[in-house]
Amino acid sequence: MSRTKVTAMIVALTLCGCVAQSPQNAGGRKTSVNLDAVLPPQSLLRDDTLAALSHDRSQSRLGYVGVWATDGDKCAMMDQTAFEGFAVITPNSLRRSAETCTFEPGEPGSNVARLDATCKARGRKSTKRTISLQMLSSRSLYLRTAPDRPGVTMVRCRLLQ
Repeated sequence: MSRTKVTAMIVALTLCGCVAQSPQNAGGRKTSVNLDAVLPPQSLLRDDTLAALSHDRSQSRLGYVGVWATDGDKCAMMDQTAFEGFAVITPNSLRRSAETCTFEPGEPGSNVARLDATCKARGRKSTKRTISLQMLSSRSLYLRTAPDRPGVTMVRCRLLQ
């Protein structure tokens, strides 16, 4: 085939691709999936992660219960690899990359909680500290795990529905 014919075929194929209807717009329906803040499948998650996800916050009125990450993209790594910037919070526990804390549940219905916790890091003795949680919205939380450390804003992770 000559160079001109090959070039003409490439141009024609390229133009066909430009005007073809994308699956996203076919039939006027959007088929893309928003993967922001999506967790791995349930079968790959730890027990406390599943407990935090299945907790009925509307009944307990503990808005902080859930699975959280400093960035929505980090949710996909939950329970799959070691990383900084996550918190799995049940009514009476908090697990982060370096430690696990236990506490009495906070005040139901409050957007702010100060929890007296006992925390244990891998290979260390237990320590007592105050954990501060503030719900910024139903999908974001401010977490401070020690008075002498800065807090972090986190987003709620979710399962793909």
